[in-house]
Amino acid sequence: MSETSTMRRIVATAVLAALGAGCALLASGCNIITPVAYAIEGPGKIDAEFLLPNKKTVVFVDDPNNIFPRTTLRSTLGDAVSFDLMGQEVLTSTVPTRDAIAISRSKSEGDAGRLISIEAIGRALDCAQVIHIQPTTFDIAGRSDMQGIRPTAIVRVKVIDIDLKRRAYPTAEVLPEGREVTATIREASSDLLRSRSGRNELEDALVQKIAIEVSRLFYKHDRIDLGENLGTRKR
Repeated sequence: MSETSTMRRIVATAVLAALGAGCALLASGCNIITPVAYAIEGPGKIDAEFLLPNKKTVVFVDDPNNIFPRTTLRSTLGDAVSFDLMGQEVLTSTVPTRDAIAISRSKSEGDAGRLISIEAIGRALDCAQVIHIQPTTFDIAGRSDMQGIRPTAIVRVKVIDIDLKRRAYPTAEVLPEGREVTATIREASSDLLRSRSGRNELEDALVQKIAIEVSRLFYKHDRIDLGENLGTRKR
């Protein structure tokens, strides 16, 4: 038996023990099939949507409409995507997002306010490709009901090949505005919205989640996350 299979069965045993104890307290209505099946069989995999070439890359987070409540979230998002792609061995060389943002600002301010192209940013940083991310929604309140809140973010993603001087993903004919990616985080107490520190906490968590969703476009990953998508927490 492989190490992975052994680990899954250990997890399954622990899940069965914990949930079985809970079921003993309830006469009916206990359903443990989904988590046990996950532990034993695994979640299944989703293939990468696009095989990202392994060449020097910068993730440029472009927010012309100031969707993000803090400008630092742009660098946080871009670097989180870069680190994940390097950790997954998709990329081996990346440039900090703040460098792309700095190039964008300096060129625009010095050229009568005209926007610099994504290709020009990539060339200025000696990169062969740019992952361009543009946020369209960033709502930390999200849906609010008796179960709490569900912060939601939506971004559009494009990959620009600087060497070939074209958009590599997605094709402009199919998705001219880019690949839309949505991320939500689990319900949180609405009390967090009442303080600046609490709002910052939610913003940081939401940015980290959207970073994962974006980077997963480029590598094979689990279909669901145990504990996150098996059900909705009740309060």
